Amino acid sequence: MATQTYTQIELLSANGTVLRRVSTAPPRLPTDDEIPIIDLAPIDGTLDERKALASRIKAASENTGFFYIRNHGIPEELIQNSLSQAKTFFDQPLSEKMKIDSSASNISSGYHGVGSTRLALARKLVRIFALALGEREDYFDDVTSHPGADALYIHYPGIPDVAADSDIDVGIGSHIDIQCFTLLWQDNSGGLQVLSAQDEWIDARPIEGTLVVNIGDFLQRLSNNKFKSTVHRVYNRHPDSRYSMPFFFGFNPEAVCKVVPSCVDDEHPPLYEPISCGEHCDCIGSVCFFSVMITRWFYVNEECKIMWAGALL
Repeated sequence: MATQTYTQIELLSANGTVLRRVSTAPPRLPTDDEIPIIDLAPIDGTLDERKALASRIKAASENTGFFYIRNHGIPEELIQNSLSQAKTFFDQPLSEKMKIDSSASNISSGYHGVGSTRLALARKLVRIFALALGEREDYFDDVTSHPGADALYIHYPGIPDVAADSDIDVGIGSHIDIQCFTLLWQDNSGGLQVLSAQDEWIDARPIEGTLVVNIGDFLQRLSNNKFKSTVHRVYNRHPDSRYSMPFFFGFNPEAVCKVVPSCVDDEHPPLYEPISCGEHCDCIGSVCFFSVMITRWFYVNEECKIMWAGALL
């Protein structure tokens, strides 16, 4: 049997650089337990059905922190319309897009985007997460009346023929998400990879009719580290473009949240002080968002821009 070899990646955090061991083996497919497919149909069912759903989501959140959801209720027509708008925008000449480049402004608009966010699914999921943490399903209702909700449209350009055999990749490097959780639609190109508990990259391949859900850093904090906010990355080594539409869901920016009471006991004291979601994201995001989380071997060319459709709703 071949000996497993490892390297290290650097992750920036509010507490400085964190080193994480990573296997050098090629990415593998996940087991059913590592990234399960969860049917979300019971989310509109009886309380007992919702509790059973919460149990499945709890298991996934405590394992890898990633899972697929089907029967999520977002119409395919809406998804395809959003994708069409994103492609129309990114197909413009770079000079046109740069006219509204967000880096030229102090606000999170401009080049970052068009569109609107839909919160119905996210708010339903928040209630399931409350049940999964052992609380009443309305536990988070007061802190989700006007949550921080950001919807992105991301274009990863294809690799030119001249670079196809090189070490250049287009994508977003190893990082964690800083909000409560993320809902992700990805096209059929693939490229999303998740770092397993065994320090191996696993492929979160596209599955038709599903969205990917992953736990963010703030929800891990509130769960006293029971839920896992897992390192992941995205890359595109195909000649064709890759498109994805992530939706980041957080709590009311000013709402101060503490570790959930059901996650604390004599043997498990709270690991974190109370903090607002906005303060947490400002602190972590200032050093950990996309630009600084890109690992050195990723090349992001001029077309790999983010179109932001976010708002505090």
